[in-house]
Amino acid sequence: MSPTEGIPEVVAAADIPVAAAVAPTDELSLDSQVAEKVVAQVKHYFTDANLNHDSFMRKGITMHDGWVPFTTLIRFNKLRQLIGVPEDPKIIDIRRPNKRGPRPPPIAKKFVNLLAATVKDGVTDADSVEVNDTGIRRKEPYVESAEWFSRTVHVKGLPYGQEYADASDELTEFFAQHGVVTLMRLRRNPKTRAFKGNLLVEFGTVEQAEAVAQMTDLEYDGHKLAPVLLAAYLAEKVAGDEYIHPELYKPGETYQSYEEWCVAHGREVPLPRGAKPKETKKTKDNKKAIAPKEIAIVPGVLVKFTG
Repeated sequence: MSPTEGIPEVVAAADIPVAAAVAPTDELSLDSQVAEKVVAQVKHYFTDANLNHDSFMRKGITMHDGWVPFTTLIRFNKLRQLIGVPEDPKIIDIRRPNKRGPRPPPIAKKFVNLLAATVKDGVTDADSVEVNDTGIRRKEPYVESAEWFSRTVHVKGLPYGQEYADASDELTEFFAQHGVVTLMRLRRNPKTRAFKGNLLVEFGTVEQAEAVAQMTDLEYDGHKLAPVLLAAYLAEKVAGDEYIHPELYKPGETYQSYEEWCVAHGREVPLPRGAKPKETKKTKDNKKAIAPKEIAIVPGVLVKFTG
């Protein structure tokens, strides 16, 4: 099974609830199947397919001589769920930090130790990563590549807002019937994080991607799917002068930001989260226009109001 947790800004399969792998006790252990998932997921974070889209991990492997600490990895949603870290609203995915709030509290050392022990037991000399007592790193330097674009299929057809348990793994297995899936990304609403019902499926070869894009009988969970090569889907969006979301960008090309696109199309530019609209002369004039008029009171005159 290929682990394919989506990239935080695009498709976070880690946001989808999965069954807790272990109870939060002092003596922690994982069954063999869950341990395999943990090891596979950790190794996946260091693959070219993931690093092509994961800016947090790309930055992480440039520090500490490439070593990414287990204390960092344990904060990733998917790993927290697999390891069995108790739900705590103060513990957030470190890749999507709440910049306004205080730094989240550390996760109990027993969970960090469990992650470290599991990964150390599961990684072999044949793998493309190496492990020490505190972290993990790639053996070979990462080199950014644009080849993924021609191997990616955009898929529509799943219900908007419907969450699927273990969606990333289940959908990976489904599409693996037609080729090697190197990355599965679930597209989400950037504001609400709701699943948009669309997927970005990266295959091992261009030929596999093209074959899937031509299929007209794909169906998942009773829903008919509409696959198309990402290049063709992007071209259609560009031709329609639609806003292009970052996860659809073709490498090497530049696109308008949402703010720029709104200005170009005469739309109101959305305010940053938490910002209050500035009061303009027009809004001040409007307030004056709707302000209640003062009632002149004449001394000695009684006024009676009846309902």
